[in-house]
Amino acid sequence: MAKLGIIGVGRVGSQVLTDAQYLGHFSEIVVIDTNENLAQGEVLDHHHIQGLNHTHRTKIHVGSYQDIVDADVVIVSASAASTPDMKDRTLLTKANSVIVNDVFRQLSAVTKEAIVILISNPVDAITYLAHQAGYPSDKVIGTGTILESARFRTLIADHYNVDPKDVEGFVLGEHGSHCVPIWSRVRIHGIELPEFEQLTGHAPIDRGAISTAIDEVAFDVFKKKGWTNSAISRAAVQLAQSILFDEHSIEPVSGLVQGAYGLVDGALSLLTLVDRNGVKQRLPIELSNEEQKQLEAAHNFIQTAIEQGEAAIQAQV
Repeated sequence: MAKLGIIGVGRVGSQVLTDAQYLGHFSEIVVIDTNENLAQGEVLDHHHIQGLNHTHRTKIHVGSYQDIVDADVVIVSASAASTPDMKDRTLLTKANSVIVNDVFRQLSAVTKEAIVILISNPVDAITYLAHQAGYPSDKVIGTGTILESARFRTLIADHYNVDPKDVEGFVLGEHGSHCVPIWSRVRIHGIELPEFEQLTGHAPIDRGAISTAIDEVAFDVFKKKGWTNSAISRAAVQLAQSILFDEHSIEPVSGLVQGAYGLVDGALSLLTLVDRNGVKQRLPIELSNEEQKQLEAAHNFIQTAIEQGEAAIQAQV
């Protein structure tokens, strides 16, 4: 059985704890938060779940960084508070850059072996800054555009009235307004969209409206609920599971650009082969000319956030 560390148990981290406990793949979960009372409350609440049927007995406790020296996976959701009136995740850049830099400074002091799944926003820029903090680049994986990809498939499925799992599609670029839906690769159970529409009699899908909605629906949740946590938690925990079981999954996650698409530095969410050791290979697939242009725009947008984050970290020195 594996060991999990969760750093930051706000609304997202709390849901991560719930999902990870329910998954049942971890014999021990260590919870770390600067608000120790909150961490203790979450631990106690989740401990009580174990008195119910069909739950797993898991050692869940508040700990320090020293307690995750032998962790297999660490999920980082530490973040400054966000509010429903925030129009873009990059508004968290300065605060979260400082928070996550401190997290990785402390984490690197005790281990560089755990695979780290990073949720903190803006996740693409923050993933780059985590690498800069000295943690091995192949062991830091941002959740990237996994969530956009799920929303993309769901929006397409809603139009055609099919199971979202029958939709093959993904989003690259940035977790946010500069996400890039890869329409050139979309299929419905292997069937290209024009053929599927001809076969079923469905009206042509409005690609522009769907592309715009991918990011907007997240803020619809935010405005109505006050936060988003369910889908991103599931994405992170599912990624942890694929790592633990060495499934060699391909996911659109955040990482260093490393020359992909002719881009020299920075970070992007790209298709990535992930295994038990972390990032095995980035997969810069062929894109349409328009998709390539959008990806370059996303890279530039992320680069601006990275520079803001670097300045915020430097100001703390």
